[in-house]
Amino acid sequence: MNKLIKLLSFLLVINLLILGNLIIKQYNTVDLLPISYAQTAKHNNDNYNLITSILKDTNKNNLIKYADYFEIQITENIPNLPKSNIAFTLSLPEQVSFIAIYNKIDNNNYKFKYLIDNLSLIDNFYFYNNFLIVEQKDKNESAEFNEKKLFEVFFKQNNTFISVFKKSTYDEKFISKDNDSFKEIEISSIDYVPGDIPKILCIVTTSVYRTELFSSQKDKSPEKIKEITKKEVYNFNYSKNTFDLFSSNIIR
Repeated sequence: MNKLIKLLSFLLVINLLILGNLIIKQYNTVDLLPISYAQTAKHNNDNYNLITSILKDTNKNNLIKYADYFEIQITENIPNLPKSNIAFTLSLPEQVSFIAIYNKIDNNNYKFKYLIDNLSLIDNFYFYNNFLIVEQKDKNESAEFNEKKLFEVFFKQNNTFISVFKKSTYDEKFISKDNDSFKEIEISSIDYVPGDIPKILCIVTTSVYRTELFSSQKDKSPEKIKEITKKEVYNFNYSKNTFDLFSSNIIR
């Protein structure tokens, strides 16, 4: 009986050692990105290993077959983040764009940290405390306004960035009444203002044009019948995690 107990104890110890080794291996390999991949991408323009590793870390394995078509940008020394952080911006033109942020854990590896997903083509991004501002190129292009962009603000909650504000710098809509067609164009200048209560400042110019529904002069410029400019201020509501309109005043 004593021999049997010793044998079972020995087997239990062996199993625990094997299990512990597997756990350690899993911990050491999950979501780790070799720094050499980023260095190779920067110096040799060889992005494949880097892109496929990021797609795996961000649970986008279904996109690995398109790895050769992805465009990637590497951002080091991210403003308002520790120097150990590095950001990778991946874009599959006209389809997928996202930001993956990693943290350097030793001289050989980065560890996946944050994903900011479902973006348009990324133009610029920057951090303020727990807020991330992403300026994007709007997919819905306009023939009348070349600099059409999306201004989106994310808030970090439980290590996840959630979208809390999104506005286009250009918007248009048509209104038909009787035999007239009215086109309303809204052009906005948008800025994030940090502080104890973060704010978003928007200077919005709205112009209304009259156009004929069945005009024979197709190249005729529409008639502007109204234009106003407003100053809008949005304050962040920490209880709801939203930017709420605080004031809206006509300035001209």
